[in-house]
Amino acid sequence: MAELMLPTPMRIRPHGSDTIRDIATLRDASEILIDWPQAKRGPFYQTAREQVEAALENKAGAAQAQEAFAALCDHAGVLVR
Repeated sequence: MAELMLPTPMRIRPHGSDTIRDIATLRDASEILIDWPQAKRGPFYQTAREQVEAALENKAGAAQAQEAFAALCDHAGVLVR
């Protein structure tokens, strides 16, 4: 997997965790998506997954992937502002 940096690092509090995790690369975002709770996967998750995977394959930009990932995290209430 590519180690492409996100345009702006993000911070999230993964589901069920008190720990804050820094997300600075597409690989970080991909790892979070892999571990995303199955019961909480929906349209926001699907869009984020598609965009992150496309960016890892150089078929989309990192900014687009981050936008979709941030929308998912915000929708799920795990984004730390």
